[in-house]
Amino acid sequence: NYRAALRIDPDFTPARANLANLLNAQGRNADAERVLREGIARQPRIGELQYSLGLLLAEDGRLPEAAEVLTRAARLMPERARVRYNLGLTLQHMGRRPAAQKALLEAWRLDPDDEAVLQALAIFHAQAGDRQQALDWATRLQKRRPADADLKRFIEQLRSGRSGVGPR
Repeated sequence: NYRAALRIDPDFTPARANLANLLNAQGRNADAERVLREGIARQPRIGELQYSLGLLLAEDGRLPEAAEVLTRAARLMPERARVRYNLGLTLQHMGRRPAAQKALLEAWRLDPDDEAVLQALAIFHAQAGDRQQALDWATRLQKRRPADADLKRFIEQLRSGRSGVGPR
């Protein structure tokens, strides 16, 4: 049905994005990538297609390419915190810590209530050895998850100076 919709209107973004998601769920990432790239070739200013492609590339471990595409998506969708969150994680995995921190902080500024962003910032700082910053972010997260036992252990580790990767 998605392909039929695209035959009728090749620029119908919801059908293209849903087809790519379906193909990805079936483990057909090369086909999903092709569908997204065709859409981007037709409509390069559609941020959702750029974002979906960036996530797909990151999933496939093609991090430099994913970072480039996610950066374009962030420019096209300046209000979307989740794009910057995923860009930040991608940059962090690439070892580009200053750029990763900037993207994660932009995600937090756009959506200070996003628990995933708070957790990512806590872990980011813990991995960098900045226990105080990690503790600050983890404490903010704990206000939203007061019963989270893993988070409590992480905070205890930070306070005691023991190393820990972060809450699960």
